[in-house]
Amino acid sequence: MSDRTPILDATFIVCDVETTGLSPSDSRITEIALIKVVNGELTSKYTTLVNPQQHIPYGITELTGISNEDVYDKPTFADIAHEVYNFIYGEFSPEIIFTGHNVMFDYKFLQTAFINAGYGNKFRLKTLCTCKLARRIHRRLKSKSLSRLCEYYNIKRRNSHRALDDALATAKILMHLISNITENYDLEYIDELLKYQNSKIYTDNHKPPALKRIGLNLRDIPKEPGVYFMKSRSGEVLYIGKAKCLRERISSYFRHNSEMPYKVRNLLANIQELEYEITNSELSALIRESYLIKKLKPRFNSAIKRFRFHPFIKIDVQNDFPKIQKVYEIENDGAYYYGPFSSGLTVNRLLKDIHEKFKLRKCEYKILKPSNLNSTCMYFEMRKCDAPCNFSQSLSSYREEVMKVHNFLTTTEKESVQKIYLKQMTNFSDQFDYERAAFVRDRINDISRVMSYQKVITSAINDKKIIIKCDNNQKREIFFIHNGKLVETYILEKDNQFDQNNHFEKIIETSEYLFFSLNKFIKHKFTVQELDEIKVISNWLALNRDHRKVLEINDTHSKDDIVNFVMN
Repeated sequence: MSDRTPILDATFIVCDVETTGLSPSDSRITEIALIKVVNGELTSKYTTLVNPQQHIPYGITELTGISNEDVYDKPTFADIAHEVYNFIYGEFSPEIIFTGHNVMFDYKFLQTAFINAGYGNKFRLKTLCTCKLARRIHRRLKSKSLSRLCEYYNIKRRNSHRALDDALATAKILMHLISNITENYDLEYIDELLKYQNSKIYTDNHKPPALKRIGLNLRDIPKEPGVYFMKSRSGEVLYIGKAKCLRERISSYFRHNSEMPYKVRNLLANIQELEYEITNSELSALIRESYLIKKLKPRFNSAIKRFRFHPFIKIDVQNDFPKIQKVYEIENDGAYYYGPFSSGLTVNRLLKDIHEKFKLRKCEYKILKPSNLNSTCMYFEMRKCDAPCNFSQSLSSYREEVMKVHNFLTTTEKESVQKIYLKQMTNFSDQFDYERAAFVRDRINDISRVMSYQKVITSAINDKKIIIKCDNNQKREIFFIHNGKLVETYILEKDNQFDQNNHFEKIIETSEYLFFSLNKFIKHKFTVQELDEIKVISNWLALNRDHRKVLEINDTHSKDDIVNFVMN
């Protein structure tokens, strides 16, 4: 793992230690817990009581519940040092992010313990502090203690001040914080996150230079969805962004910009004016942002790209010899998309299993052009590919293999991924390996959640008639979509009967168009703007699959069903 690793692809070792005192030089560890977080998932843990070989003061026992009797026959740190070291470094690169709440306390104790155990300076890691992150993200919380954050995120702890419970709580808090950061801040890579934790915190009394320059009062910005524009002194639009909540999104640029990525700091150094435009929903903000970026081409939009953190599995079935891969966006390219999965770990595990079980090609060619002159690769020799590249495998045979993969992902038959993983989970449980059973259970839940909606996602672009309704305060925004194209949009005042009656006839007309054209799929050549809309709407559909918001029209629906969905 390098510094340029995306945040959600990183490996975090979350640690908590209980000790005989506060000084690493004079005190010793009495209990240690380590939680490994990979791709946003808790994957494994290590915990044990430790004999500190010194007296545990009464006050410490009162606080932690760990007494001298509890640790009398437990291993010393020297006894377990190799286990701890292997847990941290075993399967991954040495550049792992050591994480804790007030992390330096745990880090210095562990570092000293390794030195005393004869490891010298072998234990050296970059550190991330969840307390520091919370100070920057949750400024309104009076306390950023572990207990207060657990209360805020509704995280239950059976025993506070015990290493395992505190480490688990810290790991869950870490995932909440990272989710917030990837959604609302322009931070993409690990090095940016590590700098951000130490960034300068600005307050209303101590405003950042950029905020002073543009003369903006953050409290005046509405808490509404919308689009914002950052402009230069000459009025040039430098950057356009969208927001679910304009105040929160815009504020995020000015609270901690001393350690923002260089591209963002460069943008803030050039802006002289900031404007915003309120929309009726986050979806309309997304569509408006996409349209304006294409129209105005702000120079900073091409430099600053938001990190996509909901992965899909893609099979490019529009090509003769499809590949399977992990992607973060849906394209209007005719491919099959499966997702979005909540965890990149699920996708990585699925791809690994598919490559082991099926013989889809693994070569780098985007479009394969078979030839008798092509030589086979190592995957053919390993019997993991039947070499369609040189006609050793026919097109029809290869397509059958593709359909097997599709059925593996989407069905619940005997050889489906859900049934195979369910069997694995049962076997682990029978062997009392509850950690691995829980790991597989999380994969099953992720997959079943995705596949229950897969009918909408795989063909969200083509040959679909979809109605979306988005409620915001007292307004409802209605989107009518046909073959991926946005046909019409209406705004209803929910408490205004006159407004609803005024739009009723138009809604009936649009509903009739969708209903009567149900079986009349017309191939349509999309404009660039329409393609952008399709991409935005498809991704929104993938991430907002509440049946109360989305109606996919099929031959079981009547016109009355459509109108009732829109109006109720």
